[in-house]
Amino acid sequence: MKARRVDECRACGYQGSVTAGTIFHKARVPLADWFWAIYRMSQGKKGISALQLSKEIGVSYATAWLMAHKIGKAMADREQGRQLRGLIEVDEGYVGGAEKGREHFGRGAQNKSLVALAVEHWKPGEWGRPPLPGRAALAVMPDMTAASVRAFLASKVKPHSALWTDAFASYGGLSWRGHPHAAIPLGDDRKLTRRFFPWVHITLSNLKRFLLGTHHKPQAKHLQRYVAEFTYRRNRRWQERSLFHRLTRACLSTNTITYKDLVAEPELP
Repeated sequence: MKARRVDECRACGYQGSVTAGTIFHKARVPLADWFWAIYRMSQGKKGISALQLSKEIGVSYATAWLMAHKIGKAMADREQGRQLRGLIEVDEGYVGGAEKGREHFGRGAQNKSLVALAVEHWKPGEWGRPPLPGRAALAVMPDMTAASVRAFLASKVKPHSALWTDAFASYGGLSWRGHPHAAIPLGDDRKLTRRFFPWVHITLSNLKRFLLGTHHKPQAKHLQRYVAEFTYRRNRRWQERSLFHRLTRACLSTNTITYKDLVAEPELP
């Protein structure tokens, strides 16, 4: 329909835009710029900041910020429902800075956001090296109570997968839920940590570098989308040649998010 720039179904007469049902719907930014943003967010290990994106495609910071979050939502939606299997390391960590004038780390950290991590052991390592990592699952957590831990594992780990955790009390009682479970007391022994949990700590370290280097101090209410962006690229790191096309397809099949939705999102607990 040339007058309205929409398509009309010959069978039922329904009229709709070619971008309806995608993140591009009603967007004023040219599609070529959208595709550049998708390429930059999919190819770089550290993604791209909204400020840098705004400079590259010549739009305002607010527009680039919204575009990045729309693409990030497509990444997050793609990760939903995917579950890990096999032998899996599970742990948690904090991201974000300590309160001014104070240093807090570990489970007593203040003014930080809590993230749960699970990483598959893909196959045994060679010549005494640690096993190679498979896919990872990460989620921003309200707390690390037993109920929260079990909800995270129920959504991210296939039943009967074997779990390795430390001896934190919230990880107790996982065996009766069908998971072979080894709880390893670590204390402050870093050698044991590197031996039994090499990949969750490397993954957490990489996440921190991504957040600090690209987004600096992301707001807690948007942190889950940044974590999903990191997870999406990490789990497809061996698919770099096709990643732009995969992410473009994801953007065509997800419900979009608006600027109003973003600024109105409630803070995480």
